[in-house]
Amino acid sequence: MNSCIMARLGREATQDEFLYDDRWTKEVDNLFIDLLVEAHFSLEWRHGRPGSHVFTYCRRALLAEDKPDFTVSEVEERFDFLQKRFRVFSWMLRKHGLRHCVQSNVLTAPVAVWDDIFQSDPFSVAYQHFGDPRWPDIRYLFTEVYDASANPPDVLDQISTNADYVAALNEQSYVFELSSLTNDPLLNGSIGTNVHQPRCARERQDSSEGSVNTHTHVSIQRRGSRTPMRIPRPPRKPAPSSCKGSSSDPPT
Repeated sequence: MNSCIMARLGREATQDEFLYDDRWTKEVDNLFIDLLVEAHFSLEWRHGRPGSHVFTYCRRALLAEDKPDFTVSEVEERFDFLQKRFRVFSWMLRKHGLRHCVQSNVLTAPVAVWDDIFQSDPFSVAYQHFGDPRWPDIRYLFTEVYDASANPPDVLDQISTNADYVAALNEQSYVFELSSLTNDPLLNGSIGTNVHQPRCARERQDSSEGSVNTHTHVSIQRRGSRTPMRIPRPPRKPAPSSCKGSSSDPPT
């Protein structure tokens, strides 16, 4: 893992190299996160760690999308990895001197801050340039759902250049964006013996709905007679037009 620290000094490792692999692609990962959100809103996953039937459902749904045949254990491991992404990135956002531009998802900090971050947690190199690509969704899953019975601390960056926008998000109970409604890469999973098999494959929209939130609901359309699931979303206030001055480096 020490080689991760050198990534910023030597060859620039891409974020995708840290988050995905040849089988669990970005598209698989995005669909997996969408399925977890869907499991919550269909009341299959209410709080805490999802049951094995949820992971089985995710596995079968991924197979229905012609994704690799993952085992239930592999799907569970990917859930644990999502939790690791949440833990590391939320910790980074609390670091003094680091700023996160919500609009561009770019992170900036003085060199000394970066050095401290990389030495403290080598996996943080995955976020050496950009924040987690599914951060709103992951944060929602691990605060509003996973820790629903607890009172989790605020993990958003308090010195973000989009502080007003972040504050508005904090006031909402549904803080997530289905940013993966574009065609990005994915994984596989499975469900318990008493769980219904997915009725049909999942239709994915080509446009990124998460970038312009003008509707209060998102429809996840599936082929067949099943009514599309409507996931409630909070109204979104206009964000600043740019992240000028987002760098936390001291002025020269």
